[in-house]
Amino acid sequence: MAISVPPTSPPSPSEPPADAAAAATERDRLSAALRSGSSRSASALATRIRALDHATARLRGDHAETPDDARMQTLVAINESIGRLQALGSTAAVIEAAPEELCRSCGFSRAMLSRVHGSVWVPEVLYTAPEAPDMPEFRDYVDVVEIPLEHMLLETDLVRRRIPVYVKDPQNDNRTFREIIQIADVRSYAAAPIMPTRRVIGFLHADRRGQDRPVGPEDRDSMWAFAEHFGLLFERMILVERLERQRQEINATLMRAADAVNALCEEELELARHEHPAEARGHAHPSSRPSALSSLLSAREREVLELVASGATNTVVAEQLVISQGTVKSHVKRILRKLHVANRAEAVARYLQLLRLEEGPR
Repeated sequence: MAISVPPTSPPSPSEPPADAAAAATERDRLSAALRSGSSRSASALATRIRALDHATARLRGDHAETPDDARMQTLVAINESIGRLQALGSTAAVIEAAPEELCRSCGFSRAMLSRVHGSVWVPEVLYTAPEAPDMPEFRDYVDVVEIPLEHMLLETDLVRRRIPVYVKDPQNDNRTFREIIQIADVRSYAAAPIMPTRRVIGFLHADRRGQDRPVGPEDRDSMWAFAEHFGLLFERMILVERLERQRQEINATLMRAADAVNALCEEELELARHEHPAEARGHAHPSSRPSALSSLLSAREREVLELVASGATNTVVAEQLVISQGTVKSHVKRILRKLHVANRAEAVARYLQLLRLEEGPR
């Protein structure tokens, strides 16, 4: 004969047991009901079990953290870290700061960023959090080592498969690079590829040295999220830097073109009879060649430079040549560029040097 469920009304989530004793009493009642095997009360039992679960969670702590809560907090921290990296403004600074941000957002105590150069793995930046013991021998090792990406090496598999990994026991795992594992005294770690495109350009490695718990699968997943965001940020910053270099080169080209046009427009008219090029070639000595100054500077630019070399200011040069001071400045700017010098003094020194070469030994 089946034992009936005790005649108590099922508590709802809004009316949970008030304390631990009430929860224990309710748990005993539910145990008795389950042992009775009464099928007529299955729905009521399910409702009471759910209510007891909610009540127990609240009694343990209203703010008890669930795995989903921890995961969400880590993702928020990763987003904040990526924002701080983006604010740095240069790829060099981002590479330097990435391992520290990985530790800060994902809870690691030690992290390393490496680059992949052909078939070689090259550690670049190592960060050790204050709570982790510093290992100078490991830091010195990272500064000089280059590791071949050989067959069966775990990092080689990262390049090939393009997915993150976590290693529970690296000391006894044949896939790890034993030398770096022993020097760093790694007990467990996670690694993820950095790949802005489909090609892996680097790695992130991290562990929890100095902490109570080892690296686990959840750390691997957090690192993967960080590596993906970091790869996208790095690609964007590289493109921005390349565009900036192109902009500067285009601006320099346009400025040179503008200077050339200005030179044509400002060239003084001369009332002189010019020989035909063929006639000039016929009268020239076969062995004669244009001087270095003539090949570098126009006639007007030589006149300006001669006056500058004599100590004349822009105002004096303008008066002597009957041109504006703005035209003199334009000529001086082109002279500096053509002679590859930074200022007027260097231009005069270069001019005197070329003059001595033209005159030859006396």
